[in-house]
Amino acid sequence: MMTPRTSQQSKITPAHLRRHALIYIRQSSTQQVRSHQESTERQYALVQRAAALGWPPELIATIDEDQGRSGTSATHRSGFKKLLAEISAGQVGIVLALEASRLARSSADWHRLVEICSITRTLLADDGAVYDPREPNDRLLLGVKGTISEAELFTLRCRLHEGRWNKARRGALRRSLPVGYVSTADGKVHKDPDRQVQARIVYVFRLFTRLRVARKVLLQLRTEDLQLPTLVWGGPQHGRVVWKAPTLSAVVRMLHNPTYAGVYVYGQSAYDSFVRSATTGKAKTQLRPLEEWPVCLQAAFPPYITWEQFVENQRILRANWYRADQRGAPRKGAALLQGLVFCGRCGRKMGIQHYATREKRAPAYTCYQAYQTEGGASCQCMSAHGVDAAVTGLFLQAVSPAKVDIALRALQELEHERITVREQWALQLQQADYEVQVAQRRYESVDPANRLVAGELEAQWESALKHREVLARRSREFACQQEHEIGPKEYALIQELAADMERVWSASTTTMEDRKTLLRYLVKRVHLDGVTESGRIRIEVEWHTGAHTSTTIARAVVGAWAPRTPAAVEQRIQALLPTYTQTQIAQCLNTEGFRSAKGKAFDYRTVRYIIQSRGWQVQQKAPLGRM
Repeated sequence: MMTPRTSQQSKITPAHLRRHALIYIRQSSTQQVRSHQESTERQYALVQRAAALGWPPELIATIDEDQGRSGTSATHRSGFKKLLAEISAGQVGIVLALEASRLARSSADWHRLVEICSITRTLLADDGAVYDPREPNDRLLLGVKGTISEAELFTLRCRLHEGRWNKARRGALRRSLPVGYVSTADGKVHKDPDRQVQARIVYVFRLFTRLRVARKVLLQLRTEDLQLPTLVWGGPQHGRVVWKAPTLSAVVRMLHNPTYAGVYVYGQSAYDSFVRSATTGKAKTQLRPLEEWPVCLQAAFPPYITWEQFVENQRILRANWYRADQRGAPRKGAALLQGLVFCGRCGRKMGIQHYATREKRAPAYTCYQAYQTEGGASCQCMSAHGVDAAVTGLFLQAVSPAKVDIALRALQELEHERITVREQWALQLQQADYEVQVAQRRYESVDPANRLVAGELEAQWESALKHREVLARRSREFACQQEHEIGPKEYALIQELAADMERVWSASTTTMEDRKTLLRYLVKRVHLDGVTESGRIRIEVEWHTGAHTSTTIARAVVGAWAPRTPAAVEQRIQALLPTYTQTQIAQCLNTEGFRSAKGKAFDYRTVRYIIQSRGWQVQQKAPLGRM
């Protein structure tokens, strides 16, 4: 009877021994590389196994580039790609790995490896046997090993995943605590006994309630020369509280942490298995909206702030972002309508263009998004000086005591309407949830073997899920569009200032930031449309009450502040555009003696402005042989 040793040697031919023996070594994570030394030693010991099978030492090589890399995909594993390349070139006689899971945890990668080895007559070996992919029995056994390797990983992940979530739903899964909390030996969480730490954390939240901008909180702490408590992570002083100078990231982390509201949260991030890191292959995470947190247990810790205050803080922080659907926090710039002005032609949010101080020009409201994103002509550009003055006049006229009372009553009625609409959205979502549950129960109750019925019910279930997702997305979009920042404090402040708003507005102590804040109490949006034919600008103010006020102003005379570019220069630029870049066009114009509208030499920025304002197509790269 043939012994296992003889069976293994019979598969190894002299042709195999003339080629290389590759030992593939892999650990799934850096923690395993550091802690699981025995597994690493066993994998490196395969060198002796290759020598025992007959390979000379000079033909034995080790591939260990994939240490700390997951085996779920070959995309991020350079060592595995190198292994496949060597096998495909016919330079490998045998591949040794401790087990199939070291080579691949994916059936697709495993079967591709086995197929390539079959074509190039390469053997596969583990700690116990040698396999020839060209033999039917070995091929079948290799397929089973690859399937078991993938199923083993899936089973382990599911078991650990459900256990972790079950523990988190009870609030028993231990999470790292932020500064200001300590955990006792029995697992209970208390506030840090250091009263200075407690007082400083409370002070940060009070500052944000008053200032409403995280950066202002940082500046206030810096001005008062106050430090923030910080926990030391790692090392012999792990868990110790030290005091450091405040940073913006530290303030934002504190404001975003729900633990300070006494809430235990788990699942703030969702893993997207379709988007993975190119380095490690691990799935990337995406933050879930606050209302979609799967585990949110209140009164789990002693709070520093209330849950309602935390939710309000998140709304304010999000409203401070400068995005297409957000106004952003008021800043010190000279443009009064920063974050509020929209293009009356395309409906996009308009940007602000600031000029050099030496030019002594007011900033301009611009809409160049069509040019930048679609390659079309720019919509419009107008000076902010006349627009700001007109909107200021409308605002001061609107804040007279009598009109303020009417506006506040309208705001209260509008808020009641919004609450009613939100309730209607909640009912729609509740009905969609019910339809999903009904479709799921119908699908689960049918015999899986009856594919004609099961397939139809599965499609209905999937359709109900998509409908629920669409409703949830539209509900979130509606919530963002209906943001409302007028609360009891703002009501009282508006009524107090309405008595003498004009004096407060024009006072030297009132900054541009203060004026923008006051303006936003009543003004929601401002739409601008520069009518070229009439030489006027149409301004439409949209108030928080839902009312609209329109006015027109004369457009600034072009020759008074910005001379026009000579027609000869425009014609020359159009002639050069098809073959030259903007930098090369500027050089040509200067060489030919042309000058800009202000009598200066041309540079890249001047040429770009002329091309952009007229919507001409830009040549990105210069052809060979040019300049």
